[in-house]
Amino acid sequence: MQKLSRYNTLAAIFASMFVVICFVCLLLLDALVGLRAAIMFARIAVPVAALVGALWSWQVWYLAWRRPSYIAVRGRLAWFCIALGLLILCMRGVSENIAWYMYKDLYFLPIRDIISSLFYPCLFIGIIALPGMSSLRASMVVDVLITTCCLAGIYWYIVTILPVVVPPAGMLMGDWLPRLRLSIISLAGDIFLFLLLSLFWQQGVRASMRLALLLLSAGLAFNVLADASSGWFDAYSVLYYQHQVPWIDSCWIASLLLLGLSTLYQYQAQARKILSNMELTSSSEALAPDKVTHVLSTDVLCRYKLPVQGIYVPLALILGGLCVIEVIYIHQPASEAVDGLFIVSSIVGILIAMRHFFATRENAALLRERDQRFHEAEQVRYLVTQLADVLDLDSLCDRIMHVVLAQFGFTSVMLLLLEEYNQPVSERSHLLVNAASQLVQPLKCRVTGDSILYQLVAKGNERELLWSTCLNDLPGEVRRWQERQHIPTMKFFPIIYQGRILGSLGVARHILSRTDLSTTSMVRNYVDQIATVIEHSYLYQQAREREKFARAMVNISTRLNAAVIEPIELSQLICVEGARALHADYVIFYTRRAEGSLEPLAISIDGQQSSQQLSEWPPLRVSEYEQETAQPLHPFLLEVSPYRKMQLLTESSQHAAFTREHHPASRQFALRAKLIRHRIYTAILAPLVTGGRLNGLLIFACSVPLGSNTDLSFDESDIPHAQDFVEQASVAFTNARLYQRLSTANEQLKELDQMKDQFMVTASHELRTPLTAVQGYIELIAQYDEMLPAEQRREFLQKAQLGCEELEVLLRNVMDASRIEAETAIKPALISRVSVKEMLEKVMVMIEPQVTQDQRQVSCNVPSQLYVYADPLRLHQVLMNIGTNALKYSSAGTPLLLSAERSEEREKMVVISITDKGKGIAPQDQARIFQRFYRLESDMNSPIRGSGLGLYISRRLIEAMGGKIWIESRGIPGEGSTFHILLPMA
Repeated sequence: MQKLSRYNTLAAIFASMFVVICFVCLLLLDALVGLRAAIMFARIAVPVAALVGALWSWQVWYLAWRRPSYIAVRGRLAWFCIALGLLILCMRGVSENIAWYMYKDLYFLPIRDIISSLFYPCLFIGIIALPGMSSLRASMVVDVLITTCCLAGIYWYIVTILPVVVPPAGMLMGDWLPRLRLSIISLAGDIFLFLLLSLFWQQGVRASMRLALLLLSAGLAFNVLADASSGWFDAYSVLYYQHQVPWIDSCWIASLLLLGLSTLYQYQAQARKILSNMELTSSSEALAPDKVTHVLSTDVLCRYKLPVQGIYVPLALILGGLCVIEVIYIHQPASEAVDGLFIVSSIVGILIAMRHFFATRENAALLRERDQRFHEAEQVRYLVTQLADVLDLDSLCDRIMHVVLAQFGFTSVMLLLLEEYNQPVSERSHLLVNAASQLVQPLKCRVTGDSILYQLVAKGNERELLWSTCLNDLPGEVRRWQERQHIPTMKFFPIIYQGRILGSLGVARHILSRTDLSTTSMVRNYVDQIATVIEHSYLYQQAREREKFARAMVNISTRLNAAVIEPIELSQLICVEGARALHADYVIFYTRRAEGSLEPLAISIDGQQSSQQLSEWPPLRVSEYEQETAQPLHPFLLEVSPYRKMQLLTESSQHAAFTREHHPASRQFALRAKLIRHRIYTAILAPLVTGGRLNGLLIFACSVPLGSNTDLSFDESDIPHAQDFVEQASVAFTNARLYQRLSTANEQLKELDQMKDQFMVTASHELRTPLTAVQGYIELIAQYDEMLPAEQRREFLQKAQLGCEELEVLLRNVMDASRIEAETAIKPALISRVSVKEMLEKVMVMIEPQVTQDQRQVSCNVPSQLYVYADPLRLHQVLMNIGTNALKYSSAGTPLLLSAERSEEREKMVVISITDKGKGIAPQDQARIFQRFYRLESDMNSPIRGSGLGLYISRRLIEAMGGKIWIESRGIPGEGSTFHILLPMA
């Protein structure tokens, strides 16, 4: 746009300099060189000016032709005709020069006038088709034509019939009258175009088009002056005009350049208007309603009082009077001049009859339009009366859309209503979206935020929305609904009641249908009527909400007290229900800790859970809270901002107004600052009290939208509602905490009892086997000591020793489990940089005897430069535990795989894996194998013995080192299991 503006400015400067230079050159050539040189220069300059103007117009037409979706066909037609007309004038200049150089003066005047006659139809079409102009009725054009003919007739009478002007000396009347007739016709064409353009000024011109139309008017005015002067020379001199007067040629040059220059500014005005509309409809840069109104008001329709349309009446009377005088006092009854007067008068009479015909048709059309509007109004009034008895808002929306689909014949309809109808429209306003269609299922949703739907409602004007340009700015539900029905556009009509925006109604037909002006008018009337019905429904809904508030509190109380849930979940429920009951934007639940502080436990923003923002709210101290009020156990209103009654501050001024100088070293200041950042100026602090003790705190707050003149903050009148709600919430929260404590204690007792039973079963089973073996071998030795050979006695003693060692391992595991319970973390001094490969190689060395005995193949796939942070001794213990389990619970001859690699899911972590091909572990048992004393049911009666503590000890040791251990197995025999250990990479 800036490039186009600079180009137009340079073109205007060039046109001004060209006119001035030509005028000066004509004067100098006439004075210094001679008349013939001046005529030659003028004959070249005039066609050049016409060519330049035509090039400008062709350039504008070409730019508009390349962007057919931006510029209307009407504008392209106008610029094409103006360019063609200027090109015709250029051809006229060329033909004049050819005739002049060939000394064919006899053919000069006819050629010039014949070519010039083609210029006027082109410029007439160009003026009629100008973009940004009001449309003209046929009777108006006829009025201008009558005025032009009357002026031509009067001028003809004065010049030819009155003895004021006589032919030049040496010229016969028969030669003079045709030349005079051609001059008058040419001048009449200029006057007709000028009056036609003046009629546009009278009807109304867009503010954006005033400069372009002013240039066009100036160009026509210069053309009228030049043609009138040249025609005078043609009629009252023996020789026709041959460009011997500098100021006449300068007027022609200025006229041609101004006509071309006007097209450049017309295109600039249209481009700027289209760009403004695109910026207004853009979803990425939404404008406030007042700013949108200001932008739209800059391109208003300007009208000027010019006596153009009715001036033909006195002129027609004058012309008729001249004809009557000429008939009564016949001076020259058979003269050609009198015949010309009567011909012009006859043409005026025919035009007046045509004007009467067009006026009659227009009046009839206006009467039909009035009757049609009356019929439409009655039909719409009948349809609206059927909606008057519907008070429920949802049902009313359905009925409104059904009428649009059934009675008006539209394919789809969308009704957008503001939920907060009695509050100013802002980006936080909620929209109730109701949509119905004959092609897809209806849609009902509630959206918020700055979207294209919000802009449609906020602007409050009619608009046709092209869905393809704003799909990314639509809410997901609306976008999916629109894509299913394949309707490209929808026209929206604002619903306004007494100057207050309630919403917008959008209608659309299928791509093969079209909406006529009559249906559009009916929809517009229908929207105006339903605004009252919607307002009544809003008032009814508001009255019902007030009536149901007490019962809502009872329902909320019942729901809270009946909900036996966790305190955290209940606190979130309290926040959500509190936001609904008190219509609060923010509800923050603080719970009291044992150290005397209040920490945020749950939060609700706009009635929705928002756990992500919970950490942003600062903790409070009970002592600081008690300093805010004289009655800390009762709800009170906290004045967050001392400037609340003043004009609302912007974000920057808010931060500047509240500095730590007001509340130095105060945590309460942190809460105030947080509330201020959310544009909260008052808040209700309601304590949760049980037995005279503060157990929690509820904060209710409403945010004031930035730039709003309405204060929606809480005041003293809202405290009783908060008191009623917090009393019920306090009882429910206390019951939930007591239930949680009892439930936790009960679960702990059950777990202890289950662990005791599991330990007794494990101990009785696992200890009995080695004890029986030890006892049996000792009894054999004691009874048959003298009879046993030395080797057998040694064998019995070794087996008894193995039983004792197994008992020692079992007792060591029990002691390790007890020590781990007491020491929940490994000392940092024991954590060091450990090579994974060396650690796994040590494990392989330790299990090598068993591997050799079972004839297994062990593979180790570990990079040499892979290190972890761990306690070497404990890590070796864990790996040995898992490795020996893999050998115990897999068949002999099956392979064993040890591997390690960097974790792909978590950065700077290493995964150590041990894979066997045993019977595997079922998925339902995998979560329990890491618990104390737990063994699989299939292993309880197997020859493989264990204490049920090995994996539990391994899990606790890995977690103490900042890692994680888990298993992957499908429980299919032969596929085995894979144990993974995740540790920090060194």
